[in-house]
Amino acid sequence: MKKQLFPTGPFLVACLLMGSVALSSQWETVSAQALIAWLDTTEPPLVLDVRGRAAYHAGTIPGALNGGLEPKGYLPDGSGGALVLLTPEGADHVLTTAWVTRLVDAGHQVRVLQGGLAAWLAAGGEMETPEFSYTRPGSVPFLIPRGLCEGGEPAHVFE
Repeated sequence: MKKQLFPTGPFLVACLLMGSVALSSQWETVSAQALIAWLDTTEPPLVLDVRGRAAYHAGTIPGALNGGLEPKGYLPDGSGGALVLLTPEGADHVLTTAWVTRLVDAGHQVRVLQGGLAAWLAAGGEMETPEFSYTRPGSVPFLIPRGLCEGGEPAHVFE
């Protein structure tokens, strides 16, 4: 019978817990108070709401763009710049890390809003109920692929 040098169960749990704490320190955050002040400057950040379409349409930070739920989906324009990520309440560290990584790789300086929408409201932030999901002009253009339109030509290029 082999002798264990250390108990694997408690050790594994401790490593996982320490890892989840380390993950949250991988990205910069911004408080709701600081974001309110920042949005009132001449160079405000882009706020990207990644809580999903239903949550976005129920109410969001004024001027926020709907990024959807999946980090593989929406990507703001490639010119970079300051960006604040509005994540769902109790957001998964893995999903938040995926969003931050993708946006940083695209040249953005990303911060995550501490406490999400609840902290925003508690700090006196306003809400808007957008009628449509919209993208900021200059966002990554897309086109309708060939084959989906008559004659095999794109029907429209959106820029």
